[in-house]
Amino acid sequence: MRLFEVKLDAGAANIVDTDVNDLAFSVGGPFIKDKLFYFVAYNPVFSTSHLTAQSLANPAFDAASNCVAASQCESVFSETASATAFGVSSAVAFPSAGSTLDRKRTADNYALKFNWMASPKHQVELSFFGDPATGPNGPQRDNSPRYTDFASGGGYSKIRFGSDNQALKWNAVFTPRFFMEAQVAHHDGIFRETSALDQYSFTDLRNTLEFFRGATSYDPGSGPVPFTLSPVSTRSGGIGFISNQDDTNTQYSVKLTSVLGSHEVKYGLEYDDISYRDTATYTGPSFNVQLPVSDPATGAPVDADANGVQDTISVPTRGGGTINVRNGIGTDPTVAYDSANRFRVTRARLGPQNPPTSANETAFFVQDTWSVVPRVTVKAGLRYSSETVKGSGSFTLPFGTQNFTDPSGVTSRIFTAGTSSYAPNEYTFDGNWAPRLGVTWDVMGTGKSRLYANWGRYFERVPNDLAVRAFSNEVGISRQEFSDRALTTPRLGATGTCSDGGLGTNTCTALAPVFTQGVDQTSVQSGTKLPYEDELSGGFAFEVTPNSSFEVRAIYRTQGRALEDVQVNAIEQIQNFYYGYSYGYPYDPFGGTPSTPQSTAYPATTFGSYVLANPGTRHVPSGGVSNFPKPVRRYKALELIYTKRFSDNWSVYANYRFARLIGNYEGLFRNDNGQSDPNVTSLYDFPNSPLMSGQFNSGPLPADVTNVLHVYPSYTFHSKLRLGANFSWASGVPRTSLLAHPIYQNSGEIPGINPTYAYWVTPPLGGPPTTLRKTKNLSAALTDPDAFSGAIFLYSYDPVKRGNLGRSPDLVNFDVHADYPFDFGKSKVTLMLDVFNLFQTQEATAYEDTIELTAGVTDPDFLKPVQYQAPRQWRLAARWDF
Repeated sequence: MRLFEVKLDAGAANIVDTDVNDLAFSVGGPFIKDKLFYFVAYNPVFSTSHLTAQSLANPAFDAASNCVAASQCESVFSETASATAFGVSSAVAFPSAGSTLDRKRTADNYALKFNWMASPKHQVELSFFGDPATGPNGPQRDNSPRYTDFASGGGYSKIRFGSDNQALKWNAVFTPRFFMEAQVAHHDGIFRETSALDQYSFTDLRNTLEFFRGATSYDPGSGPVPFTLSPVSTRSGGIGFISNQDDTNTQYSVKLTSVLGSHEVKYGLEYDDISYRDTATYTGPSFNVQLPVSDPATGAPVDADANGVQDTISVPTRGGGTINVRNGIGTDPTVAYDSANRFRVTRARLGPQNPPTSANETAFFVQDTWSVVPRVTVKAGLRYSSETVKGSGSFTLPFGTQNFTDPSGVTSRIFTAGTSSYAPNEYTFDGNWAPRLGVTWDVMGTGKSRLYANWGRYFERVPNDLAVRAFSNEVGISRQEFSDRALTTPRLGATGTCSDGGLGTNTCTALAPVFTQGVDQTSVQSGTKLPYEDELSGGFAFEVTPNSSFEVRAIYRTQGRALEDVQVNAIEQIQNFYYGYSYGYPYDPFGGTPSTPQSTAYPATTFGSYVLANPGTRHVPSGGVSNFPKPVRRYKALELIYTKRFSDNWSVYANYRFARLIGNYEGLFRNDNGQSDPNVTSLYDFPNSPLMSGQFNSGPLPADVTNVLHVYPSYTFHSKLRLGANFSWASGVPRTSLLAHPIYQNSGEIPGINPTYAYWVTPPLGGPPTTLRKTKNLSAALTDPDAFSGAIFLYSYDPVKRGNLGRSPDLVNFDVHADYPFDFGKSKVTLMLDVFNLFQTQEATAYEDTIELTAGVTDPDFLKPVQYQAPRQWRLAARWDF
């Protein structure tokens, strides 16, 4: 297959084509006639995908090549001349452009089954199946071609993944009215990835920043030289985030059936014993995070050694980190690359690897199928479940931490000398009663029609990702800036009065802000319960002819309760802390004024502790100035189904569905930005305030597909040639403009548009900041010569209705199939041909609808398509039956 190439101003990687070789073998038969049977299947799959990068020039290369000794841009680019430089080695942004990189993967799918008929009433089955797979060292990630050092292994990795499963099942008929099904099953899954380069993962944003600042020249040391910038960003080093996983699950179940007159009663018990380990880390060597030390009595920076710089506590990371290479404005915003590099660590982990987490779920059910009268059947059931989720890992880190409240009443988190100890949590979600009720009526009384209605409540089994993310301890940092790529010299902030470590004071320069994660452990709000959905469905099905039927069905599904981690402090309160009165600015930007500098509407505070809760109910923590709206997710569907079973040489299955998915809560997976953290997404991390209001607006959710049509016809000729087809049509999905998160900084979070940015400016003659300036022109903010410290933050925006950008195009696909058998005595060879997307339709399926790449950095590819339909593919196969 060959893919439609994605082209973006920031650069893109594409899969050019993929070759798949799929072999299959199966054999079965009796060991002992009518007693013991076997079945064996083996299906190796060999795939090779060819990847390449978009061909773009790197504007920084001219500057890097032409800088003269001792010039500012030499210190930015020449790694031989400056320890703080970050080089640019190629005129093209992505050296892999023009060639293809081979991604190889092999999957060994297998199945083995033994069936023992111990007696006419007892049958035992033993099954083994799995799909272990490997990918050798190469471009296993889609972004690998964007690495400038791919030739030496940059962006390359090797992977091993898949699972092995076993099941032992016993079916017994004790009496004509009493049967049993018992089973023990085991699952063992694994994912391993190893980076070819154990280096930090660097993303170079300097071109992007200079582009949006409006730079039009660079100075090689002899005066400004005009040149044209583009917002291309490159990567280098290791692959970055690695999440190696082990998951095992042993399930025990017993299901019994008793027939009592007109009642068929089923009842049973199931127990699951689950273990899950996620050893998340980042590529590169360990480095020391420098936590700023503050005086526990006054909250002031401490400079006990009187060296003029705030004291720090060095905490080694577990593994490396992900780093953004940035720079500042310099003396002239129109001149690029005239400011020292800044190496911003955006993610790194502290503390040891944790052992596996665990969970167990106990469930029992009872269900009665009652033939009230010959034409009416009622099915009623009740399921109860209880799940205990346990975190793992106890450890101590070499820093102290506490809350400090200053004289004005502002509370903040500070670091002190000492230690911090962490221990896992656990929680039992019990009391989960799930009733089910269904009624079926044979309308005609002939067994050829039925009218039915069903209602049920379905509780979620919480995945053990929650045990890792919430009940264990993931301590790390989400921001610290260094002056060198080796991450040894942290960047500094403002100079002011400091504590000398005793009772006196001195003057020192404080560290630039350091943002941590997981320092406070997630707790669980009392009374928190499992999430559930309620579903009501009904329909009418009838026989049209002896070989065909028609059915109309309606479904209504609602989110009854959600489970998410929350913290009560509004974004405005946190921004008031960092950009307001408590940090030395004239007043709080949200709710403060020159005459009343401290906001009463949004009292300044730091990020709060995560609490697992049921937002929208009374089971949420108290203390916030804003509330958590009720999660809403409503699915409505009407389906029409026509089935014509094979007769007269042909068959057809056709299904049409009209559906709507409306709400403000996507659920366990976020289709808008790809976040896959069930029950701990960012959706409810902050309460509803003006800066978060777009998140809670109800509307069509990203998975809302209004119309879907599938038609599968098949015809067999007298010559034994069989032709089949698949026609599919799906309407497009909503597109919504998304802003970056003001606190987390990552893109694709909040539905909104037209952001207004704010920053503090100094008076014309210099001095401390006096005025809060606001603008919708980010470039103007980035290049404002009056700006103080370059700190720009989101002040407001226009919330939008979900789907404000319209919908993606409708997707139409047409596939064809043909097969023909050749008989050779007692064996048969069947040749098969499949062509997918016969007419090569290539509509866009996804767009870059993120306004910002990260908070305060405009996305140059906003509104551009980033993914297309799979192109025409063909598959030729042969099957030998003997």
